[in-house]
Amino acid sequence: MKVPVKKILFVGSKDAHETFFQKAQNIGWFEFISVSGQKPHLFPKPIEELKFAIKILKKQPIKEAQVEIERAKTRQVIDRIIELKLQIDKGHEEKRLLDAEIVKVHPLGDFSLEEVNSLEKDTGKFFQFLFIRHERLKKEEIPSDLIYLKRELDFDYYLYITDQKLNHPAFTEVFIRKSLRDLYADRTNVINYVHQLEKELRELTCYWNDLEEFLLEELSRLSLTFAKEDVDYYLEDGLFAIEAWIPENKLGEVGKLIKDLPVYVTQVATEERDIVPTYLENKGFAKIGQDLVEIYDVPSTRDKDPSFYVLCSFALFFGMIVSDAGYGLLFLIASLYARFKLPNLKGVKKRFLNLATLLSCTSIAWGILIASYFSIQFDPASKVNKTSILYHLALQKIDYHKNFSDETFKEWEKEYPQISEAKTPLEVLEKGVKVENGKKVYKFMNEMFDNLLLEISILVGIIHLSFAFIRNLGRSWAGIGWVITMWGSYLFFPKIVGAISLVQYLNFIGEYNTCVMGQQLLFGGLGISLILTLIQERLAGLAIVFKLIEVFADVLSYLRLYALGLAGMVMASTFNEMGAMVGGGIIGALVIFFGHTINITLTVMAGVLHGLRLNFLEWYHHCFEGGGRKFRPLRLFIKE
Repeated sequence: MKVPVKKILFVGSKDAHETFFQKAQNIGWFEFISVSGQKPHLFPKPIEELKFAIKILKKQPIKEAQVEIERAKTRQVIDRIIELKLQIDKGHEEKRLLDAEIVKVHPLGDFSLEEVNSLEKDTGKFFQFLFIRHERLKKEEIPSDLIYLKRELDFDYYLYITDQKLNHPAFTEVFIRKSLRDLYADRTNVINYVHQLEKELRELTCYWNDLEEFLLEELSRLSLTFAKEDVDYYLEDGLFAIEAWIPENKLGEVGKLIKDLPVYVTQVATEERDIVPTYLENKGFAKIGQDLVEIYDVPSTRDKDPSFYVLCSFALFFGMIVSDAGYGLLFLIASLYARFKLPNLKGVKKRFLNLATLLSCTSIAWGILIASYFSIQFDPASKVNKTSILYHLALQKIDYHKNFSDETFKEWEKEYPQISEAKTPLEVLEKGVKVENGKKVYKFMNEMFDNLLLEISILVGIIHLSFAFIRNLGRSWAGIGWVITMWGSYLFFPKIVGAISLVQYLNFIGEYNTCVMGQQLLFGGLGISLILTLIQERLAGLAIVFKLIEVFADVLSYLRLYALGLAGMVMASTFNEMGAMVGGGIIGALVIFFGHTINITLTVMAGVLHGLRLNFLEWYHHCFEGGGRKFRPLRLFIKE
């Protein structure tokens, strides 16, 4: 629910200045309007360092028992955490350089660098270590006095002892800083040193919670300081004045704020230059929807709150994309396990877990409706199929075509001759089989189900967009025309491509009436849209042709529900077949397990991304202005 905000002016005695802002922060419902027009964009260095220290501790694998820090020692702890992190990073970099140097020196073997230097001094000769890519040996002339040492990683290594250093374009000299033994010793020392630092850093995780509390205290103090300093003063600084936004349903808090304070308050009009914040107040599942909405954008003050609609449609789209009750059951088990292990979750984390549970349930529900369980194929007469809406729609569709013995049924008979002997729709599904890799596949039933899923996806898209246009009628009258146009297109276009729609074989509307009604609604809706657009927008309404293309493209975008759901089912079925092909058993189970793991990962990604995309792009396109500014009152920062 979106709650309007009101603009309030406070004028008070300078003596009440400190108490006024402290009370306002404790109440937490006043967003003070900056007099200077500036907002703090950068945190002070101490707070940035505190945030960095907390971020470092969060990445540590071990959490010690939490303890509190004496506030006087907090700065020392923060500095030590950052210092340890820098030293650890420096140690990792030193180890990386040592590893690179070991790789360079290793082919030359372990020898004493002091002895080599002594030989150079006693003999007056240069000892050079060189290497060359092996494939260049055929192209380059190799000096005869080179001593071959070893070949490693496609490189040949040589020792050259001479009065003058070799300078050859094909060779690269290996400069040795330390012997191989010393390098390994240095590497071991660095590793041990880093381990000690990491151990000390893990021990400091006992202060993680308290540092977060300290951060919230500092942020609260910073917000209060900024609000107090950004006011207007009058009468030789004897009075202060500040304006604030407050939600309409929280106006009662004004009385609590100014009680016993020499402060005058009045409501003032909103000016054109004001950027009015948007305040959304939701509870329960609608609050989860608000979290989703704020991922993309904040509604403008002219928008209706889309939170609950976005949640419902996202849950439906996610379930349609997953399209598997088995996967949904796994999600539900994981969600319930998380609830058991983390019973004290609050705030965003708890709402995220509730969202995961809701998505699990919609995945199970849709999977049952289409009888999809890990993409295992069932016989048409199976009791499992009796729960499938696709199964019952397929029987209705077959019965429709069979009774009329139309061109569609004749085409089915050409591809599946055996169905001509079927007496019932169920027998048609049972006889519509093909043999693939020696296995009987109910090809006709699968094709029928796929076609029904495609039509359902288009229907879902039309319904979803219809809600968008209806919600936006106050700003765009032509929306009613576009709703009529979409439904007219759904009824009319099947006739053009020689098909029938769901409303026909369910006997809602006759075939002839469907075509006529669809044509009338299509062109009538376009006419209504044009007339209403011209009335509302004058000549700018002539751009309706571009809107027609937009609406058509947006409806087709919902085909991704069908395509992604089908892709997941095909992949799952493929992994099932691969497990059977390797002979089953442990190996087959591993193939199926890892295959479904990959498919679940991809399916969840697709469900989240495209489930939200259909809301944030296609749906928002017709009912959402966005660009709003979130209501951010002065309040105490507390940990949820």
